[in-house]
Amino acid sequence: MLTEKEFGGEELKIRDQTGNRSLVIFGSGDEIVVQAGDEGIRFLLVSGAPIREPVAWHGPIVMNTREELTRAITELQNGTFIR
Repeated sequence: MLTEKEFGGEELKIRDQTGNRSLVIFGSGDEIVVQAGDEGIRFLLVSGAPIREPVAWHGPIVMNTREELTRAITELQNGTFIR
């Protein structure tokens, strides 16, 4: 992976080796360029802005409050979580 970094007001290109099952977290920027090798490439690109909301999490369920989470778990156990 070749990344651009700014150091002392100058843009530098830095090569970084990233292998299978790697997570790469980029900061803000304008573009990502991907180049496959001889074996091809599979990747998942996720992008978004922070929503700045509270998070209540348990197992596969993520809600905003503990009360919503408790209700969702009860609905999951009763089979009414997804209708």
